[in-house]
Amino acid sequence: MLAYLEPTPEQSDQFLEWMWADGHEYWENTLRIMHMTWEEYARIFRTLGKVRAIFQDGNLAGFYWIEERDDTLHLHGLILRPEFQGQGIGSVVLTMLADEYKGRMEQIELGVYQGNKGAIRLYERMGFCLTRTLDDLHFNIMQKKLAVREAV
Repeated sequence: MLAYLEPTPEQSDQFLEWMWADGHEYWENTLRIMHMTWEEYARIFRTLGKVRAIFQDGNLAGFYWIEERDDTLHLHGLILRPEFQGQGIGSVVLTMLADEYKGRMEQIELGVYQGNKGAIRLYERMGFCLTRTLDDLHFNIMQKKLAVREAV
């Protein structure tokens, strides 16, 4: 059973730490290109969109971070602790977001580091398609169209 809860400040800090640890080479390059420090990025993280801690049977499994942008739900991040990976949690989270936002948003968009082959396979399996590449960032932008709800 999964639960999605607003993270405590300590859990938000933990999410940022996990993101850095998971891709510090990517982040160093990206922040350099964006002329931004990690602290400035962390400030954006704390004020933009919505972050949820993912709990499985009461245990912290990971986090996701989303932002509504016009007709697009942008998934800034989805990260799971290693011991919770490969159990279908990412698929459940992506399905939940698609179900929650269909009829309100036209698509879900996300960015993924080109070297993260496991995540790319997951996103493709879940119906995401490559829409563009940001080669200077070694990043792929992927989208999934959301079904429009039928009028009742």
